[in-house]
Amino acid sequence: FDAKSLQRFSYSSRSFKPAHADLPRSAGVVAQLANESYIEALARIVYYWGYPAADTFGRTNMWDIMKSGPGMMAGLLPGAPVNMTGALTDYMSPRQRWVVTPNNDTLYGAGFANLALEPVVIQAPPDVPKGHYWTIQITDVFTNVIHQLGSRSDTPGGKYLLVGPGWKDEKPGEFVNVLYMPTNVAGVFVRSF
Repeated sequence: FDAKSLQRFSYSSRSFKPAHADLPRSAGVVAQLANESYIEALARIVYYWGYPAADTFGRTNMWDIMKSGPGMMAGLLPGAPVNMTGALTDYMSPRQRWVVTPNNDTLYGAGFANLALEPVVIQAPPDVPKGHYWTIQITDVFTNVIHQLGSRSDTPGGKYLLVGPGWKDEKPGEFVNVLYMPTNVAGVFVRSF
């Protein structure tokens, strides 16, 4: 935060009431400075902790934008309705500035799952040519990578069931594994070379 941003939080530091106002220095400059430092530190922690979740929830706007089906969102990046993934058929355009794209030599896919609605099926390719790179990165609402499927991790092909924190059922027989998520919103990002 810069000084101007912190001014918005400074009123909070003045609202602290000392427990013993009659004690020396209990409400003096030292206490006020400590309160301002505390508010500044707390604001930084809340911002750094909360920003990824706020950003992820903002990106779930693709659920409404892409209601008709997966494809190109704003002509720049892959998008899909809720609990689906859209993928590009060519490389990501250099004009795309909405999200970081770590590879410029892979095809991208993206989608966001609302696991509070239902579990989501993740299909890993069953037959991949030797040397072909692919990955399915699955993040929680805070953008922590929770599951990384792909050729580098020797993920077997087949169906995986992506479930939210409240899911309690048994693994269905036709699934390779159940992928548990700590949050009900998940980002599913596919890359292939």
